[in-house]
Amino acid sequence: MDGSAAPPVDSSIADALAPWLREATEDEGPFEVRPLAGGNSNETLLIQSPSALRVLRRPPAATIDASAHSVQREYRVLMALADTHVPVPRPIAVSREPTPGGPPGLLMEHLRGVSLTAALPDAYGPDASRAVAEATIDALADLHALPWRELGLADFGRPAGFLERQVSRWRRQFEACRHRELPDFERVATWLEGHRPARSEPGILHGDFHVDNCLFSPEEPVRLLAVIDWEMSTIGDPLLDVGLLLALWGQERCEPYAMPRIQGFSRAPGAPTRDELARRYEQRSGRSLEHLPYYMALALWKLAAIVEGAHLHFTNGALDTDYARELEHDVPRLLADARAFTELAA
Repeated sequence: MDGSAAPPVDSSIADALAPWLREATEDEGPFEVRPLAGGNSNETLLIQSPSALRVLRRPPAATIDASAHSVQREYRVLMALADTHVPVPRPIAVSREPTPGGPPGLLMEHLRGVSLTAALPDAYGPDASRAVAEATIDALADLHALPWRELGLADFGRPAGFLERQVSRWRRQFEACRHRELPDFERVATWLEGHRPARSEPGILHGDFHVDNCLFSPEEPVRLLAVIDWEMSTIGDPLLDVGLLLALWGQERCEPYAMPRIQGFSRAPGAPTRDELARRYEQRSGRSLEHLPYYMALALWKLAAIVEGAHLHFTNGALDTDYARELEHDVPRLLADARAFTELAA
């Protein structure tokens, strides 16, 4: 759904999953299981039978913070959003106990879409970057306008005091995996504590919102098919979503870039500017982005706290991927970007 499939995994995994898949789907199989390239948070598998393609997401073997991998939360929010105008994959089933051969899993529909990173598909025309950007920011504004209580999410988070808790919450996360000196982490944390704005009206917060977590049509016309990877969603200050999306957008970032493939196309000629997208969000949502630099700094600082755990797993041999290896440099750059946004706010 959100990446390319690798060769099939050992058939014993498919055999172990088969009874659960039959019960969840009423599909008799046989089933073939392939890893899907894409997300760095949860393991994503393509489940293929003669009649259908489906996607199974489940937490990785090595985790620092279980809340960053909760397939139960993802299932609940996908069910709540299924009949809204915010596009999401249709959830099929979730296991509360470990799935055969692995941890609890979330089964959902497969969508024939592409996840956009450093470059746009060759099938897209020269103006596609604007269409992608506008569809993305519009979906975010629409998400933040949804009546979350009426959607059954009244107890999905703790919106009161959400912004006030962020620094202490993610400082604890960082301390749990601290293994090298990163002085910008505490510098930015101190600034965030001293410059916190009044909180925004609560809304559904995706928690990891950027273009890479959106699926688009493989060819024109450009269509946003689904927003994916909801395991960090909650009810809170939705401007934190805007902060992450726009902090990773094109301009005004320290070079070399942290995580350069994320939204890399936004630095190409013809892409709309951060200011243009901010104005579009304000107009569509009715929310003010007066304190956008604060939210951009907070978003990158929080991201650094989360992914430093993956770098710890890399250094102790528990995780060996290009993504984890690149965090050696990406985390300090994220913090440098966050510090730059604090200076922009000043």
